[in-house]
Amino acid sequence: MKFMHLIPHNFDLNLLSVFYALYRHHNVIQAAESLFISPSAFSHALNRLRTVLNDPLFIRIEGEMKPTKKAEEIAPFIFNSLETLSINLFSNEEFNCESSTYEFYINSTEYTAFSILPSLIQRCRQLAPNIRFKILHENKSNSFKNIQLGKIDLTIGYLEQEETLPKNIESVKCFTDRYVVVVPKGKYQSIDLDVYIKNNHIRINAWHDHEGIIDQSLKKLGLTRNIVVELPHIMSSPYMIENSDLMISLPYRAAKVLKDIYPIEIFELSFNVPEYEITIFSLQQEHLNDAQAWLMSQINEIFK
Repeated sequence: MKFMHLIPHNFDLNLLSVFYALYRHHNVIQAAESLFISPSAFSHALNRLRTVLNDPLFIRIEGEMKPTKKAEEIAPFIFNSLETLSINLFSNEEFNCESSTYEFYINSTEYTAFSILPSLIQRCRQLAPNIRFKILHENKSNSFKNIQLGKIDLTIGYLEQEETLPKNIESVKCFTDRYVVVVPKGKYQSIDLDVYIKNNHIRINAWHDHEGIIDQSLKKLGLTRNIVVELPHIMSSPYMIENSDLMISLPYRAAKVLKDIYPIEIFELSFNVPEYEITIFSLQQEHLNDAQAWLMSQINEIFK
């Protein structure tokens, strides 16, 4: 930024506020009060500004501090600069859902996208008709970093067992779901543990960075399953298991949606697996901006 070289390196930008206050009030005492400083401190700051700009700037005439020609010339630029800084750096405008055009950036797994987002977006759009949503799909680690950086408003996903969250990130559980096994329609009468282990499986790896709770639970039993296909998404899996020996383990709500569309059957798992916890990840409550706090309140209303 070459323009910075034109500003003396030791110039105090607070002096611009001193100029604005005196230009507005025409009185040192009133101007000082508006900045919550003493008249002597104000006069000292004014003298520093006069020295830097090599002009008296304000002269007492008939009991008022009148701006000089140079002060009149530079006043519009100073006022515009202060307004620009105020709007872009220090604006704290409250979120008004009825008029806001805020765009929410939400990271979501595929399952949470169709289990939560339709009802959430519908509710939010009724209350805030001008807001927008951008749905992203990236791994949990990156999403946490982007939440901390303010690039993502929140992530909707699931919480791993005994997972430690990064600093300033908190989680809110929406609901739980149990895992079931999905197979081609008419192929099995029942699925016990032996059948489950001997069969071939599709695994959904939504976060792209772990083996998943199903395999962790089997490992505790000293067992492993044969993963033939690994997918990042659920929706293509019914096509793969149709007329095949493949099966897939999914949260029940996802399996139920698929069953209404595809020729598949659902069986309970024959071993214990911790429930799938649909979880919202965001900044801690005290660090949320007004729009994010409003969105979290809508989520709480849906799942309370």
